Amino acid sequence: MYFPYLRGRQFELIAIRDLASEDALGKIIPIIEPVKESFNSLNLANKILFETGVKPFLIMNPQVGESCGDIEHYLKYIEDLENSMYRHAFIYSDNASYILDCLNNYSLNNCMVVGLDSFTNEDEFSLLCEDGRINHIVLLEPHRYRTLDRHIKKLDKNYIRLDDLFEKQQRNSDFLSIPEHKFSEEHLYYEEDNYQGFGDFTVLPREYVEGGSTPRAVVINITYINVEAENQIWIRHFTSDTNDSISNVQGKFAEATRKAISFCNELPLSNSGIDELSGYLRDTKYPGLGTVKKITIKNHLLVIKSYLDRQL
Repeated sequence: MYFPYLRGRQFELIAIRDLASEDALGKIIPIIEPVKESFNSLNLANKILFETGVKPFLIMNPQVGESCGDIEHYLKYIEDLENSMYRHAFIYSDNASYILDCLNNYSLNNCMVVGLDSFTNEDEFSLLCEDGRINHIVLLEPHRYRTLDRHIKKLDKNYIRLDDLFEKQQRNSDFLSIPEHKFSEEHLYYEEDNYQGFGDFTVLPREYVEGGSTPRAVVINITYINVEAENQIWIRHFTSDTNDSISNVQGKFAEATRKAISFCNELPLSNSGIDELSGYLRDTKYPGLGTVKKITIKNHLLVIKSYLDRQL
């Protein structure tokens, strides 16, 4: 099973909605860290999720965004949401008392606990993971916690390794000099390493940045299965060439898209994300950088889905 870690920004939620509508999530279970105080985008997503039967995890105590910390904002939201498809997840940050209070006060079961890099008390985390109301455990880069990792593997629960894989550059134009390279191979080995699932932050940096300025360069990050490298997931960055100013973003998008579509046609790589990107190039339209990121997320999830489907 694949557990992509997404933020609740509009374009990320639209990616989930699109794939749910296409019945294309399959063995993909999103983990969503909400970043907006408003529930509008979550409500729109939940409607599609309910219609398609998809049940992602929603972080109750996000670490970033407009309503973050050990709060009850999203707990009350799910409690009041009609036909909620969201399952409860909590980020552990030496806050077991908060999580246990939530489990008790809201009578929760079948929850997820997520260990990022914001905790120091491994013993407390171990005890929390043993709680019968926790059935999914996510740990970022578990090789850094050998004792904890070994303990969780003995609990007979759904244990997911999470990896931070995208190598962010200081400037988008820096991607011009970076050749295609290995992105991940966890899909090949997670079961062998006694994990029930694997996850990443898709083709986005783990670091959360709200908004952003007009870029000098447009980059389209495309992942694919490299059959010549034993089915590892590789990534290639397709970058615009005229990057001396912030003008003509539409032209920069066209430059990067031509490169990406040419590569995908040659590989070949085809899915609804790539088809959407190709349509914008054909119609000479610029959809905005949010939509570009949505397309690359869709492609990444569909690439992993296609591999997992072949393993049946």
